[in-house]
Amino acid sequence: MENRKSPTGQLSWALLIALLSLVLPFRSRGQTVTPADAMALEQQGKLEQAAEAWIAVTRNNPTDAAAFASLGLVRSRQRKYSDAVAAYRKAIALNPNLPGVQLNLGLAEFKQEHFASAIEPLHAALAADPNNLQATLLLGLSYYGAKRFDDATKYLATAAAKDQNNTELLQMLAQSCFLTKNFSCALEQFKKLQALDPNSSAVHMFTGEALDGQGRTDEAITEFQAALALAPHDPGLHFALGYLYWKTHRYDPAVQAFDAELVIDPKNAQALTYLGDIAMKNQDNSKALEFLTRATQLQTDIRLAYLDIGSILIDEKQYPEALTALQHAVKLDPTQPDAYFRLGRIYKLMGNDPAAEREFAKVRELKQHEDDLTSKMNKKPAS
Repeated sequence: MENRKSPTGQLSWALLIALLSLVLPFRSRGQTVTPADAMALEQQGKLEQAAEAWIAVTRNNPTDAAAFASLGLVRSRQRKYSDAVAAYRKAIALNPNLPGVQLNLGLAEFKQEHFASAIEPLHAALAADPNNLQATLLLGLSYYGAKRFDDATKYLATAAAKDQNNTELLQMLAQSCFLTKNFSCALEQFKKLQALDPNSSAVHMFTGEALDGQGRTDEAITEFQAALALAPHDPGLHFALGYLYWKTHRYDPAVQAFDAELVIDPKNAQALTYLGDIAMKNQDNSKALEFLTRATQLQTDIRLAYLDIGSILIDEKQYPEALTALQHAVKLDPTQPDAYFRLGRIYKLMGNDPAAEREFAKVRELKQHEDDLTSKMNKKPAS
């Protein structure tokens, strides 16, 4: 039998139709696009065509919540998360009880790092399914990203209880506990992390910070020494150990630690500041000013550097320069009385008694506030 040819004389009708189907995404012109068409395109991996199909479906039926939800899924698969969010929110407006959409909305917001915006839909997803581990974890991570660490701790702890070998999750939970000053919780997580990875310098470092938060500074020093033994060249570790020595007035080992930090990071302004502070305490004002000046040239927001510079310049009788340094210290933290006291001293030495009295009055006011707060905290509740 003779093989029939198309009008072109080259292609069969079947082949021509097949080729046209690759060009035209939705059937023939004039025909209504159906959800089945859109889902078929999804299954073929033709995501942009599938999205166009779902858009066509929603135009034909603008109250179809499931179609908007499906459009959101396709846009999420394309990583077009802002478009996905818009589609999910439309679906929820049409049908708040559509299964899975709140979770998908929360995930799309989370992937854009819109952590605060992710919280509400993730709560809704968890209310619909209290055992949903993904919603629980995402909610904890969203609170963490939004810096709401108290709330983060609650949900991350629930997630960690179900996945106790997830080191990243345990680290985030430990840090949330630490940032809310729940040091016993932080230490509990760090203990688990040490069991999972005993050679982690980061875990020793975080454990040291939590111990120091509990006032267990000697134990904290031991942890930082262990961290340094594992990672002697990591930036920040020598400084942290030096700070603990400085805090406990062990100035010689503190100097050694800060010097070691500066070998690794010569522009570490904080290490320079504490070296200057130690030099000042050792009555070497010239050396102290050298360190402190270098620190302030590198970083302008270290209050201790300006406080110490002011104190040294008072001793050197350079009162105008001391005023400038101490006024900068006040700007950095107006709640601390020590800078006001030093300002009062300068004004007194300069013969400006009214200005001196204003500064001393501020000192009394802050100390009174501190005493009142302490009194309220220590007051026993009425029986």
